[in-house]
Amino acid sequence: MSQQIKGRGRARGRAGPRPEEVTSGASSVQAPAPIAAACPAPPPGLSVQAGVAAPSGVHAAECSGAAQQAGDPGQLSERMARLRVGGEASGERGGLQRKLLRFQMANGAAGKKGSSGAPVQVMTNFVRINTEDKWCAYQLAADFRPMLGAKPLREKLLNDAQQVPKPFVYDGGCLYTKQPLAPAEGVKFAASIKSWSGEVAIRQVGVIEKNTPQWLHLMNVVLGKTQSHLNMQMVGRNFYYPDQATKLPQHRMEVWPGFEMAIKPSDGPLMLHVDVSHKIIHMSTVLDVMYDMYNRNPGNFQAAATDALVGQIVLTRHNNKTYRIDAIEWDKRVTETFPRYNKSTRQSEEISLAQYFAQTYNVNLSDSGQPLLMSKPRKRDLPPTKGGRREQAENVLLPPEVCFMTGLTDEMRADRNLMKDLATFTRIDPSTRCGKLVKFASTMAQNRECQRVLGEFGLAVAPNAVEATARQLAPETVQMTKPIRVDSERADWDNALKGNGMFQPVNCKNWIFVYSQRDEQAAADFCQKLSRASQSLGMSFGEPYVLAVAQDRDQLWVKTIEENIDQGLDLVFCLLPSNKKQRYDSIKRLCYVNKPVPSQCVLTKTIRNPAKVMSVATKVALQISCKLGGVAWAVSIPMKRTMIVGMDTYHDKRQSVSVQGIVFSLNETFTQYYSYSPIVKGGKAELHNRLEVGFNLALQKFREKNGDLPTRIILYRDGVGDSMLEEVKNSELLQLKQSLSKIYGERMSSLGFKAIVVKKLVSSRMFRKQGSQLRNPAPGTVLDDVITMPNFVDFFLVSQYVNQGTVTPTHYNVIEDMNDANIKPDQVQQLTYKLTHLYFNWPGTIRVVAPCHYAHRLAYLVGQNLMEEPSPQICDRLFFL
Repeated sequence: MSQQIKGRGRARGRAGPRPEEVTSGASSVQAPAPIAAACPAPPPGLSVQAGVAAPSGVHAAECSGAAQQAGDPGQLSERMARLRVGGEASGERGGLQRKLLRFQMANGAAGKKGSSGAPVQVMTNFVRINTEDKWCAYQLAADFRPMLGAKPLREKLLNDAQQVPKPFVYDGGCLYTKQPLAPAEGVKFAASIKSWSGEVAIRQVGVIEKNTPQWLHLMNVVLGKTQSHLNMQMVGRNFYYPDQATKLPQHRMEVWPGFEMAIKPSDGPLMLHVDVSHKIIHMSTVLDVMYDMYNRNPGNFQAAATDALVGQIVLTRHNNKTYRIDAIEWDKRVTETFPRYNKSTRQSEEISLAQYFAQTYNVNLSDSGQPLLMSKPRKRDLPPTKGGRREQAENVLLPPEVCFMTGLTDEMRADRNLMKDLATFTRIDPSTRCGKLVKFASTMAQNRECQRVLGEFGLAVAPNAVEATARQLAPETVQMTKPIRVDSERADWDNALKGNGMFQPVNCKNWIFVYSQRDEQAAADFCQKLSRASQSLGMSFGEPYVLAVAQDRDQLWVKTIEENIDQGLDLVFCLLPSNKKQRYDSIKRLCYVNKPVPSQCVLTKTIRNPAKVMSVATKVALQISCKLGGVAWAVSIPMKRTMIVGMDTYHDKRQSVSVQGIVFSLNETFTQYYSYSPIVKGGKAELHNRLEVGFNLALQKFREKNGDLPTRIILYRDGVGDSMLEEVKNSELLQLKQSLSKIYGERMSSLGFKAIVVKKLVSSRMFRKQGSQLRNPAPGTVLDDVITMPNFVDFFLVSQYVNQGTVTPTHYNVIEDMNDANIKPDQVQQLTYKLTHLYFNWPGTIRVVAPCHYAHRLAYLVGQNLMEEPSPQICDRLFFL
């Protein structure tokens, strides 16, 4: 009985965590909604003059290299005034390190394409980049002695130096030129700029060849340089038009339109990836939020503010730079001073943070007692040393008054009016989206300055979207009491649930029904609806033992349940009057950790609508049966002795712990799972040990159920970014295979093992061509060439239907294939699509394979609600639904 039952399903495409029971609207940490301007009654520590002397080593906001070198006091103010958003305005977006990892991971991809399904012509959000036939460039290294910290100063010095070949582009670390350095062994020359004087050494690193990571990096550096000529501002890693912002005054926020751009390696020609992007900027500053929080909760203000704000991304409008709030320095004020180089006197002088903002940005800080926000410097913002490493720098300190909130909190996402208004601008249909990106590419191709910058390095934009041939896999038949032929366009079977029995129902005989005394009539009515709905699903509910809670106190709810749990109990059902996280967490810990028994929670308001209550009851009954070990439905998967493993991770950065959610299939239809969710605090070594324990337990369960170990294991690994691929392959998977070899012994040589990384956060798009119109691809559409990675076995799959905006495909990347796992790329694609049908909280396909989403639900429940590992006694059931 859960709140998600009203057709909400996990959605059809949402990537972020979303609890699917009663806590769906709650979060232990939530930033407040946008609020009005600063109130006249600020909290203590925000308006009182602190008079705190600046401790040694503490410097001003926005200076990640705050500790200035002797004789170079001008670096601080210069960097504060000129540093661009996202580090360098260089196109370091994506990162050379990440591209190098991608190429190092490549392991050959012969025969990566599938063949099943009907061909479908699609447009992509890629445009072609033409290059000169005889293309050549050179990579140089520039060493500044002593170190010159501010990248704009380094770039200006190189531009003025006659010794540097022109044209060139510089990202703060790598220097690329079209002409070789003369002499080739290197040059040295004395130079000075501002208060810095020293020696610059230029040396040639090598020649840049096509189709190398360095070549791709150069392409992106050049691309980034063109954007300033299009009146775009870099925020984070993307480019936006602040002057074209749409204001939403009723919500105190505005939406900046822009584009995400990068030149990516692909199986096709050199292409520029372009996608529409929107940046949500609040009109409320962090100081406004603090005022509002203090007025609402003065007694617990500092703790509440820390919980709500730490981890949030903020924007400083005076330079459009983004920061992550890592801590709040309650004992520091804007009266903190730091050394600054005075251009007039050519001397270093002490200046306060408030004075600096007034003189440099004409921003007068109104609250001299406000604390400072601390942000740790990002690696890409730090100047490189001679060895290629990044310098160490002190933390950035920011006044809350100049920081504006960005993005959406859970509280805001629950505001239907806000989300409806935002959808007007952010949910773009395929035709409009493709039209915008083609228009942008045309603008870039026709802009003279962009043409000049690109032409200097032998590049030109072809303003046409790249086409490709995808394939639509055949629709599946869902097995219930009556088979259901899935519609190829919508891929759901919600209507077919009525009067159709479960594939393998499990009855609920001995259960308790706990409710608030004031909801007695609603509880009685719902019990009747639940009994009727269960009969249509082929299962039954016995008469419940009803327990009315007289007072709505958390302790009383937990005590009532605990006193009535016995060994023969099948289910604890709670009809909760409100969405209170603390109570929900206590109930779940009791039922899943202390006295293991499946539980189901639902809000009273969920069952109030008479027109929808039977639909609610049907899906609740189905979910309860699955929690007890039943199977809602199945699809035909002709694989024997195969174990599917889904893995995802929940990170709690505040407590520096992670929860590894892992589910292991136990039957041939991949509908029953054993779950394991270790809480890891000790780093990689502990993780590897816990993984070995988990796989041992799961394989033992598999052998008990099937009589032997699996001959094939297919691992779907979610929660892995590009920068983690090498670590997962060479560390996590290596340890895992060593553990498997201990279990299998001599049989290890015949074990097929395949590891597939699942990426939801992708911006690649496909648009299905239908005459002159572009539409979303139907569920089951696969694209395994043109925009896929070279030398990888990977593919994009659209598995879900969306009725608004543009569908986002999921990227599947095979990073390990031991003994070929006796399964070819075409079979992997078909298996993957089949597995998207098997998430029992939604009668339709979902965006990722069901095992990954089960692992996500498990990790999120343990990390957010239980905070302890669940009892092994319930780990052979889907208790986390």
